[in-house]
Amino acid sequence: MKATLTKIEKRPSRYGGFFFYAFFKADNGKTYYTCLYPKMRNYVHWKPYMKEGTKLKNLRVKKGRLLDADSPIEEVN
Repeated sequence: MKATLTKIEKRPSRYGGFFFYAFFKADNGKTYYTCLYPKMRNYVHWKPYMKEGTKLKNLRVKKGRLLDADSPIEEVN
């Protein structure tokens, strides 16, 4: 799936530090989100793309509106 990153919210984590909610608008018009935690291994894949307006592809839906943070993301040119 392709989607555009529309908003990033930084929140305190109950495990220490902070995490991010990343919100997306997909090409099909639906909205999705994912949770990104800097202490998790997959965060290094997301960090270069964490700018509002970035369009990504290869996003997978985990459940409902939640995207799988382990998706093999790539930027759409």
